[in-house]
Amino acid sequence: MGLGIPAILLVARIGQIPLTYPVAPQHKLPLLLPLYLLAPVAVEVHRRLEVGTWSDYGIAWNQSFGWLAVAGFAIAAGGVAALVALQVGLGWRRWQGWAQPPDAQSPLVQAQDSEASGPDSQKSGPAPGVVLLAVLPLALFVGWIEELVFRGVLVNGLGQVWPVGLMALAVSLIFAVSHLVWDGPAGAPQLPGLAVMGAVLLLARWVAGGSLGLAWGLHAGWVYAIAAIDALALLKPGKDGPLWLVGLPDQPLTGVLPLGLLVLTGVGLWAFG
Repeated sequence: MGLGIPAILLVARIGQIPLTYPVAPQHKLPLLLPLYLLAPVAVEVHRRLEVGTWSDYGIAWNQSFGWLAVAGFAIAAGGVAALVALQVGLGWRRWQGWAQPPDAQSPLVQAQDSEASGPDSQKSGPAPGVVLLAVLPLALFVGWIEELVFRGVLVNGLGQVWPVGLMALAVSLIFAVSHLVWDGPAGAPQLPGLAVMGAVLLLARWVAGGSLGLAWGLHAGWVYAIAAIDALALLKPGKDGPLWLVGLPDQPLTGVLPLGLLVLTGVGLWAFG
């Protein structure tokens, strides 16, 4: 954090980004990237001081790790697709195909779109394939960094001093509360859902024998599926669904159905992992 905060301030100054709280959605990614880029460096320094290896944190770039990541990604993206299909079937969302309204873009692809702006770009957005390719590496990167920090370094550190149950609770709560740094108090309704998500990802590391491959794949798959749907503006509101089922606008983890998807994923990991 000692290096991350100055880097964030520098990016904000260069990009003329107003440092308001909570951070505007379109400014989150540019401000997060310096911190996320520094995270692996900090972990490497910590690893050297502890005379450990990256596999101690659950990172092992081998075939098994790769297949776990692919499986997790498929499970997560498939789960989101099934949830969307259910909402479309019930009439709570309507499928409208690909559209690119400027104000509906995901923050994950706004940076790429701004570089391609020009006379023609005002008439139509980038092709769907371009958007999907732009979102994928960012989703993989964000998922990897957050898993490395929360389910890797933090789990290992707290696991040395606390019992497993207390460690799992603390890690899940820290993961949830950390989102308030960017979302502000408005993100408080999602805290229980984020804590459940953190618990499922921690379970994924456990069933994978300590590897972060499965947790990384799940995390990246959820981020990718949601960001891709938002970026391509594939859905529009249908008839109003019960808020307790579908969740608040832009806060899906406040609804029973998205939470049920997380719980179902956790049950599946427990049963078949």
